[in-house]
Amino acid sequence: MADIYKVNSKNFVGGPGRLVVADMSVAAPTKISDVMDLTDPYALKDGWKDLGATSDGISITRGWDTEDFEVDQVMGAADTDVSSFEHGLETQLAENTIENRQLALAGGSIIETPATVGTGQVLGGALAAGARIVTLSTANPAFKAGGWLRLGTSELIKISSVNGTTVNLETAVSKAYTTSDQVYPVTELPSKRIGYGTVTDIPFKRYVLISQKKDGSLYMAVIRKAKVSGDSKEQAFNKGKRVLPFQLQAFPEDGVAKEENVYYEIEQA
Repeated sequence: MADIYKVNSKNFVGGPGRLVVADMSVAAPTKISDVMDLTDPYALKDGWKDLGATSDGISITRGWDTEDFEVDQVMGAADTDVSSFEHGLETQLAENTIENRQLALAGGSIIETPATVGTGQVLGGALAAGARIVTLSTANPAFKAGGWLRLGTSELIKISSVNGTTVNLETAVSKAYTTSDQVYPVTELPSKRIGYGTVTDIPFKRYVLISQKKDGSLYMAVIRKAKVSGDSKEQAFNKGKRVLPFQLQAFPEDGVAKEENVYYEIEQA
């Protein structure tokens, strides 16, 4: 007997999404490659920033309110008119960075304080990118296991062990250094400060959600203009991982056709 159910499993869609954000000054994308390279390592284009891992999925909501229209000749409503639309996005950000908190909690400016370092010295040997052993020109007790060092003007790396003038690093250096470059013991790590107050201006941003279909092709939802909502956001300090509740309220963008002035979708066929 022939199967009466017409099912195409290629149309099943699931899996996580990649949530990214940009300022309103960045043009709304017309294709997926406007946001992300389509080949490994799938880097974002200028102006777009990853919000990182999420927990318990990402949901986009869309709904509308209606008002009944009644006439004398009909018992009950004869028609309904749409009175308002609501659009939003909700998730929990698992990467609880200061930048994500600034966005989700309407934080103030991030003030960065650079690392404090001790007396530097030139390297005792050149370093290739990827090296994990630093040779000092002179032994210095300020370089110690569990501490940090700075190479050049900005690269900070944790020290795993020290033996005389040989310093072993926990992670590899990101670039090459010569014997004219300086290495410094770090006495205090850099810091970032952010405040949360009674700001009244929550900025509009553009948001994009990218996901991959079963056949490897891509889907992208673009929210043209959205603000972080003012719903209470609770962060629990306990044994579990601390996630960051994140809710958006979307608004229509001026000068765009009504059919897609809030959000639109692009998918590879």
